[in-house]
Amino acid sequence: MRKIILQIVVLSAFMATTSLSAASFTYNTNSLVGIEGSYSSFDVENDATPPLREKIDFSGIGLKIGAETDNYRLFLSVRNSFIDGNYDYAYFYGGEVQYLMNFASFANFFIGVNGGYTNFRFVDSLNESRDVASTYFGGDLGFNVHLGSSVDLELGARIMKLSEATSIATSTPGSLNYKFDNISAGYASIIFKYSMD
Repeated sequence: MRKIILQIVVLSAFMATTSLSAASFTYNTNSLVGIEGSYSSFDVENDATPPLREKIDFSGIGLKIGAETDNYRLFLSVRNSFIDGNYDYAYFYGGEVQYLMNFASFANFFIGVNGGYTNFRFVDSLNESRDVASTYFGGDLGFNVHLGSSVDLELGARIMKLSEATSIATSTPGSLNYKFDNISAGYASIIFKYSMD
């Protein structure tokens, strides 16, 4: 009888530790859909004599989809930018990976990296059409305020560095070359969270 009780105790302990161990590897995960509005700026300079340097300010709207756990978040994003003046279009396609620091029940702080591809077109002072294509990489940080169990308000800042090799637009030999500086942005997003079974 003592042997049977000992076997039951050992089997119960084994089952309890197995279920505890499985529970410790369970993550709270959510799927995410976000709508973003942003305000950005960058400097552009050409190689005329003397060089022309100007600051470009523009707004944008974007859509992002992703997923999160308690401490990590991943987004795939597309953003359309609206630049006044001689710019026809400016698109950004990329992704962000963020680490979430949960300091309160109503909000968390995030820091992350971003990367992707951008292309835009503008007409320069010589009335030449310029196409610019570049990969980019950078970082972002901000706060994520929980408005409810399924809606967050994200307030953040982002910086993106264009790759040097493709951020200079040229058209015909002897024409002006243009160099684009880092793009900095402030943005706000409404994030909708839902669980998929």
